[in-house]
Amino acid sequence: MFIDRMSRWLVAFGLGLALVLPTAVTLAQDQREITLIAQLAFEQIAQREAEAAAAEEARHQATLEEQSRLKAAYQQYLGGARRTAQNLIAQKRRDATQQQVDTLRARAQVVIDEVQDATKQRVPNELDPIFEELEKAISITADELVKADARLVKLRQELGRGNDLTWVDQAAILYALAPDKEQAEIVANNVKFREQLSEDEANAIDDTNRRRLVLGLNPLAIDMKLVECSRDHSNDMIKHNFFAHDSPVAGKTTPWDRAKNFGTKASGENIAAGYKNGNAVVKGWWYSPGHLKNMMGKGHKRIAVGQENKHYTQMFGR
Repeated sequence: MFIDRMSRWLVAFGLGLALVLPTAVTLAQDQREITLIAQLAFEQIAQREAEAAAAEEARHQATLEEQSRLKAAYQQYLGGARRTAQNLIAQKRRDATQQQVDTLRARAQVVIDEVQDATKQRVPNELDPIFEELEKAISITADELVKADARLVKLRQELGRGNDLTWVDQAAILYALAPDKEQAEIVANNVKFREQLSEDEANAIDDTNRRRLVLGLNPLAIDMKLVECSRDHSNDMIKHNFFAHDSPVAGKTTPWDRAKNFGTKASGENIAAGYKNGNAVVKGWWYSPGHLKNMMGKGHKRIAVGQENKHYTQMFGR
């Protein structure tokens, strides 16, 4: 009976082994397959990441190359525009005698010095015709500049649509209007700050300098500390709901206080609100006697315009 019982146990044990062994083999095989699949997935992910990184690097390199091409084209365009503008303006100055120019500038200065709020119609009635005559005598427009040089037309095509060249044309004209090397360098240095300015800030500065140069006044150098100061005041006027040169903000009462806070000095300030762009705000100041005298002040050496939304602050320094 014992033998029969043992036989049954062995049979049962043997059958049990037969049932367990295939299961262990299957699990091991499954584990190897899972490991293999995971390895393949990891390799595919790594490959895709490498391909994506390579594609991103290629795009980055292409962007750098395009930026380099555009920069070189811009530099070539600016150089060509300067030379063309200088030639055109030099020709105009030869055609107009210096005595004629000096007489017109002297008449313009009389209006600027004498005009008051009560007589502000003298600006459109007297100053504007004098200024227009001066522009015709010694300056040029952007259209005249481009039409005079076929190479500029070609470079415009290379740069493509969407690349604004208006400011380049304006910079070239300002450079050509400068009567000597020192003033030309001021205009050239101002171009370096353009990327740090909004389009309206830069245009307002360019427009102010253009008017000064036509009237025989020195161009003003951009002071980025004054720019930050101007932006701060424009922002304060919006934030604290006031419109004035005297600020209610502690430590910022006067333009001189504000300039000192930014590590510089000021010699004058204009403010404006509600204008659609930088050129429009300069035109608004031009027709306001106090602002006009500020913009055309003979003692100024530095300039800044700070824009916040439609609020503008223009500051000057000696």
